Amino acid sequence: MTLVDFRVWCRRWHRDLGYLITGLTLVYAVSGIALNHRNDWNPSYRLERREVPLPAPGPELPLSRAGAGQLLAAAGVKGAYLNHYAPAPGQVRIFFQGGNVTLEAGRQLLVVESLHRRPLLHAFNALHYNPGRWWTWVADIYSALLLVVALTGLFILRGRHGITRRGGILVAAGCVLPGIFVFLYL
Repeated sequence: MTLVDFRVWCRRWHRDLGYLITGLTLVYAVSGIALNHRNDWNPSYRLERREVPLPAPGPELPLSRAGAGQLLAAAGVKGAYLNHYAPAPGQVRIFFQGGNVTLEAGRQLLVVESLHRRPLLHAFNALHYNPGRWWTWVADIYSALLLVVALTGLFILRGRHGITRRGGILVAAGCVLPGIFVFLYL
């Protein structure tokens, strides 16, 4: 096989495998960005917060389970009651499937917080966290294909844009960057 034939095969593999792994690359890229910023926001769920004034004088404290159920109904909550407790005097937090309601007796107010899945991001993030053995195989094959795409990309161009000149400098820079972070932070 000549060098020209080798480059032709590299170009074909690079192109075809690049097309093949585009979907997985998009999933990993989007979820990777989202998960990198999980300290700033919840990438899988959004929190909805609303305040509901109590229609009548609040219930007597300490609150019974039946009283907690009445407050959930007053707040318009559809989720099933789970538990409740008093975090502070004049305050009761009621947990339901999908969120919580806080009774602020002094203000005659119910604060409803409920979690809602971000449909696409939740699914992408679940795949990024590797949900099981079968996905491990998919992720390993994807990683191997990324390696092939990266290596074949090195030999596509020749001359001043190829691996022996400009391409080599860029590859070296790409290798130095993670090295700097490993040295500084690990």
